[in-house]
Amino acid sequence: MMLRGVLALMAGGFLTLVAGGFRNLDVWVWDRADAYFSPHHRTAWGTPWKSLGRMRLQCGVVGAGLLILGLAITLSRLSQ
Repeated sequence: MMLRGVLALMAGGFLTLVAGGFRNLDVWVWDRADAYFSPHHRTAWGTPWKSLGRMRLQCGVVGAGLLILGLAITLSRLSQ
């Protein structure tokens, strides 16, 4: 169970870095999404998001949620 907490912390940290635009990580994710998603999941811009700002906002919200969840899981397991 503690491994899930650590993995949630890692994923949340990555998504938070994407949301912050750390070293153009947001553009890298945007390009990978453009190459990965099939044509029926794409918008006119190629990715599933309508703009880079929306992608960063979504990654920030999900990243913050995963960080909180990961901290709660990890700390609850450490206290037992």
